Amino acid sequence: MNKKLLPIVLSVLSLLPVTSVYAAEVPASQTNVNASDKSIKAYLTLFDAIDVAVKNNYNLKISSERINVARYQITENAAQGLPQLTITSGYNRQDPISASQNNSAGAIGNNAQFAALLGTARVNTFQNQVALSQVLFAGFRIVDGIKLANMNVNLAEESFRQARHDVVSNVSTAYYNALKAYQLINVNKVALKEAEFHIDQAKKLEAAGVGIKLDVVRATNQLVNSQLQLSQSLNSYERAKKSLNLNMGRAIDYPIELNAEARVPSFEINEEKMLQDSLKNRSELKQLVLRREMDEVTTTIQSRGNWPTISASVNYNLTDTSVVNSNANNQQNLRYGVNMNWPIFDGLLTYAKVQRAQNTVIQDQISIDQQQQSIILEVKQALLDVQEAKERVILANSSINLAEESLKIARVRYDNGIGISLDVIEAQGSLNQAKINLVNAEFDLNIGRVKLYRAMGADI
Repeated sequence: MNKKLLPIVLSVLSLLPVTSVYAAEVPASQTNVNASDKSIKAYLTLFDAIDVAVKNNYNLKISSERINVARYQITENAAQGLPQLTITSGYNRQDPISASQNNSAGAIGNNAQFAALLGTARVNTFQNQVALSQVLFAGFRIVDGIKLANMNVNLAEESFRQARHDVVSNVSTAYYNALKAYQLINVNKVALKEAEFHIDQAKKLEAAGVGIKLDVVRATNQLVNSQLQLSQSLNSYERAKKSLNLNMGRAIDYPIELNAEARVPSFEINEEKMLQDSLKNRSELKQLVLRREMDEVTTTIQSRGNWPTISASVNYNLTDTSVVNSNANNQQNLRYGVNMNWPIFDGLLTYAKVQRAQNTVIQDQISIDQQQQSIILEVKQALLDVQEAKERVILANSSINLAEESLKIARVRYDNGIGISLDVIEAQGSLNQAKINLVNAEFDLNIGRVKLYRAMGADI
């Protein structure tokens, strides 16, 4: 080997990247430094992002309030079976506008009670009533109404779980989109350094008389392309961070530092068990089952539409009428009894309501069957995506090792005048593409696991 080229070759070998593309950022929890060092970055983990999103999401807040509304409906329905006590009080006063003397009336005209009747005397009237009623039998409609209200609470809770799973899935996808953009920045930064190094080598070889101007031009073109790719990845990262903040319910310009080592927890793959768990845990399916059960109860309620309603009531009335310049008239009475309302024939209205409710139950069962098949398909597709992504990660790592070796050989050949600059540029491009493939494979693996958790109705 030419002694003049030996230092250049050694410098090339010493500057070759030896770390993985994912070694660009180390989580704060894994650094061996003093915890009091304020220079340590506080990374936003995936679980932190999920917690913030769950706390700030408006749909979850609305779903939570709907649960409270559903619980109050239980009290409303139960109140129909409790005693109803009502107290009514009233006061009336009669003042004559004018009083005329009628001498022909004689003693009758001077009578205060008769004057009150004619409206020529002042009268004070007090009325009080206490009413107590109790439903004794309502065809079990009150009991079924309470049962429906309890089911509605369960339905609202499952709706909340579904909304939470959607929030977790959306924020996880946004998190890994931002992380993917960040990792591509690291890849393009390394590619830019490689391009800068290659253009320096091309210029040195040209100055030494063993290189050509075309090699410098090609290296410069590679440098421009690397700068363009880095600029695009930086822009993509900024957009991805804004989208992540939006999904977390924060200001879109809120500062973020991502953990480059963030991974969705993996689990043992057992397709049969996963399918069973998904059919057991999915909120969408639980809601459909609850709706069917509620419609079945509604059918029962409608079938009792022509059952009798029996109630008991007690009423106490007190009326006190006081005429000015006369004696007061006090009346009290107590009424009590049992009432029954039995709709013997309602023009087949009850029959029509029952038939409609039964058809609704049939539709609910069809929706359940359809949802079950959709869940099974979703789980199987997610499993295939995860398996494919795992294989791609392995292949991408192997491809990186081969590309690094190819780049070393191409550089040694070029520095010794055996190879050409184009070989180095192509080797650098292959290595850069292999790293991008690894970033994409890792991204697809994490997103595949997110989808699998979502398909199974499980929390990450």
